Amino acid sequence: MLSHASLERQITGILAVWGIAGEAQLTPVSGGTLNWNFEVRAASRRYFLRCYRSNLETERIEGEHRLLEWAAARGIPLAPTIPLPGGRTLHLAGEHRWALFPWLEGATVERGQLSRAQARALGEAHGRVHSVLSAHPDSGSATFTMRWDKQQSMEALQHLLSVGAERGSEGWILEGIARQLRQLEAAEVSPPEHFAALPCQLLHGDFHDQQVLFKGDRVTAVVDWEIWHTDPRSWELVRSLAFSRLLDSPLLEDYLAGYREHVQPSEEELQLALTLWFQSRPVGLWVWWAYLKDANERVKEFFPSMLAELDLVTDDRWTTSIRDRVRRFNAT
Repeated sequence: MLSHASLERQITGILAVWGIAGEAQLTPVSGGTLNWNFEVRAASRRYFLRCYRSNLETERIEGEHRLLEWAAARGIPLAPTIPLPGGRTLHLAGEHRWALFPWLEGATVERGQLSRAQARALGEAHGRVHSVLSAHPDSGSATFTMRWDKQQSMEALQHLLSVGAERGSEGWILEGIARQLRQLEAAEVSPPEHFAALPCQLLHGDFHDQQVLFKGDRVTAVVDWEIWHTDPRSWELVRSLAFSRLLDSPLLEDYLAGYREHVQPSEEELQLALTLWFQSRPVGLWVWWAYLKDANERVKEFFPSMLAELDLVTDDRWTTSIRDRVRRFNAT
């Protein structure tokens, strides 16, 4: 099974391809749930070395690297790849794909521990990313393409429940899947056409507090761009607030104030994006699928927060309170 330890044996040869010779000090970078990352110290320099997951297409990885160059040239704080001799940015070694980046100074803030100033800086960075990416060629033709089907999700959850039972999954996991199935059955799910008016553009794809490095109250870098794609901008805004644990936080307004320095979404756009987010949680099942079907043990850490969020987004009183706060803020 792939692990940091199994990959370490290859890294001396991998680094040599970039002209980095001699002994290197390797430290696995924790926190990732899809790729395998290392801090590399060699010849008094520091690097970030990534081995990409096997199910990510090479074309998408190379597209990410091109996007990094484009965004960096327009002032987004990030680290473009270090090219190989000849100009390529991706090294293929057997079944693995590797990329090397400069090490970026700064650190993530423990989830739930952002200060007011950091929450505003996070929102400002998100708004700046959206503003810059709105000028990317892919944004010009972006349309709403998200698709879902309530019945199909219910059938998939039934299947996952059976798979989990067959594998002897823990009782709380099986109950969690069953609970989501009950919540989805009771939920009102609008069709994709209901959200077609949401402005769409190229996005980072996975923006939230753990994808941003800070030094004090200042954002020094936005990292992990591999899920770049086109989608509604306000979808990613609400998603980031939720993932950063700010949607139901006193810091919600600070994040929105920072975001609004660059992008000013209308009240209608924000409320429609909230509807989309609230219904996406019972319909979505990526974490269960990754754990039970793709054997990704690392996503198990998301289960408790995901289950807690499902309880909130299916509670009308809670969703109304969030809508009211966003409405009041947007009126200022």
